[in-house]
Amino acid sequence: MNKLEIDAFLSVCRHKNISKAAEELFINQSSLSTRIKMLEDRLGCPLLLRSKGKREITLTAEGQSLYDLALQYQDIVDKMISVGKGNVADELRISAINSVGNYLMPPVFHRFIETHPHIQLTIQDMEAEMACSSIIRGKTDMAFSTGKVETDQIVATPFMREPFVVICSADSDYPEKVTLQDLPVWDEVYIKWSAEYRFWHQSIFGDAQHQFELELMGQIALFVSMPGKWAIVPKSIANHFCTYNKLRQCTPDFSIPNRSIYILRHRDKAESVCIHYFIDTLREVLYDQYGDCFIV
Repeated sequence: MNKLEIDAFLSVCRHKNISKAAEELFINQSSLSTRIKMLEDRLGCPLLLRSKGKREITLTAEGQSLYDLALQYQDIVDKMISVGKGNVADELRISAINSVGNYLMPPVFHRFIETHPHIQLTIQDMEAEMACSSIIRGKTDMAFSTGKVETDQIVATPFMREPFVVICSADSDYPEKVTLQDLPVWDEVYIKWSAEYRFWHQSIFGDAQHQFELELMGQIALFVSMPGKWAIVPKSIANHFCTYNKLRQCTPDFSIPNRSIYILRHRDKAESVCIHYFIDTLREVLYDQYGDCFIV
């Protein structure tokens, strides 16, 4: 068994309802049921009583026993995580998806720890689903995501929008201002930036195949530096790769929806002064680098 299965089981126990538990974990009901089924298979016994006609789920005797142990397990995990932290007066726990945390945030983190050396900064790398669950459990203070995730407990505030540009190797023949006709689809290094971006890409390029599709951001420069290859990336990521690699940017002569970045926070919890410090620092850095055109 693993932590995802335990978390799924505890969520069902809290809500006594599959749909509400799935909503809390930001997964669909099928995925939640699969996690519970895998847990039951590992233990070799049913944990939940699913009565027809009744919306509320009850625990079997084995389920009740596991529930008590799972609570102890969760408490132990929390204590293990806190080992060595001591009594820290000020702490800020921030989660950001990889493409934001690695390529947009480093100068923000650097300035923040310089101007607020008394604040302990914990940086996490989680997709929206896990980040929201962590916020609800009180393990994350704020998260940055390209998805607008809002529930009864999570509020998503748009913070910035940045344009996409085309990048290619520095010695490629692509013009400084590229049209769709300039870009052979087979040579695209394709990245699924967001659901909105995937929809746009499908509407523009259709089902035409590309040679490379990436999920790891760190590999972009490796593939785009190959002869004739190109990729569409957000401006902040383009700046990073073109600074440290033999790549250059081209301005697209066609419309691409801007990438939106949202701040995810708990709807009912008061914001700490540390959060306000960080957002102020983020605004300062973005303004220094891009002016106020990206900030919502």
